Amino acid sequence: MPAANAAVCTRLFAVLVLAAVPHVALAADPPKKDPAGAHGLFYEARELMRQNKFAEACPKLEESMRLEPGLGTQFNLADCNEHLGKVTSAWAGFLKVAAASKAANQPEREKLARKRAQALEARLPKLVIDVTGAQMGLEVKRDGIDVGYPAWGTPVPVDPGPHRISATATGKGTWETTIAATEGKTARVSVPRDLPPPAVAAARAPESGPPPVEGEASSTTTTTASDFPPPIIEQNGALQRSTGWIVAGAGVVGLGLGAGFGLSSLGKRNDSRSHCAGNQCDPDGVSLRNDAIRNGNIATAATIFGAAAVAGGLLLVLTSPKSTDSPERAGAIRAVPNVAVNGGGFMVQGSFQ
Repeated sequence: MPAANAAVCTRLFAVLVLAAVPHVALAADPPKKDPAGAHGLFYEARELMRQNKFAEACPKLEESMRLEPGLGTQFNLADCNEHLGKVTSAWAGFLKVAAASKAANQPEREKLARKRAQALEARLPKLVIDVTGAQMGLEVKRDGIDVGYPAWGTPVPVDPGPHRISATATGKGTWETTIAATEGKTARVSVPRDLPPPAVAAARAPESGPPPVEGEASSTTTTTASDFPPPIIEQNGALQRSTGWIVAGAGVVGLGLGAGFGLSSLGKRNDSRSHCAGNQCDPDGVSLRNDAIRNGNIATAATIFGAAAVAGGLLLVLTSPKSTDSPERAGAIRAVPNVAVNGGGFMVQGSFQ
């Protein structure tokens, strides 16, 4: 009985606590849904998309998602964002649909959403924010959103267009710059090691802001991007050229091996003549002729590979992008050797944006 009474008292105490502090113990009410409003916005957005008015359709789909989330609305919003050129938002949206469809046991919709997402992966712009010095209270933001330490120095997919990068730290002003992201490329920006002091920041504050109080210095400001080195746009030209020289070098080695095995094959064949009369050979002659045939096959394959690799490597070097001012050269190209005992060559594969 004492144990039962203790259990009853414990339950009663819990009920009294919940009644006394409901704002802590009770969960918040779920957001209210508006199915009728969501459906109306969805069908209106679909009509606008049919008329190619995607800039008007996307906000209506976003509002429909807020009023009542749904897989169909999410899929259409991703499709709308893709038509607007917001490829990263579309990519993320399709992946969300794929994950939710898998959980809902809808394999066909999951397959379609993943296919749409994969088709966008090569077009995703990426942004790298390098932070070279650790400062007390350092905060880095992209478009007003905090960028945590794990994301520093990491290529993060973003939508094409301008993005505002800012940084501030304890006792420092705010450094800020803007960088443009381009489809299929990686943009890189570096946060300076020394952020501007508050006094310097006050002198560079925008004129549109409120004037500082006389005798006091503003604690934050915005410096222009021209005060620091411009952002760097990474290109794959240097990597392609290096790869080309490596492939060509491997081809030279292959040609050398082919020549070596070819000479060895001739030597074995000449040595076998003293052990053979026509096509009749003693055991030593048979062994020498077999070695000559094997070395000859290796020489043929190595020579074909070497020639293909040299040609492919030089092609990679000659077709590598030279600068960001040549968008028509952007893309990827490679030469793939194709070697066989009875022939060979190389194939050129590539993609252009």
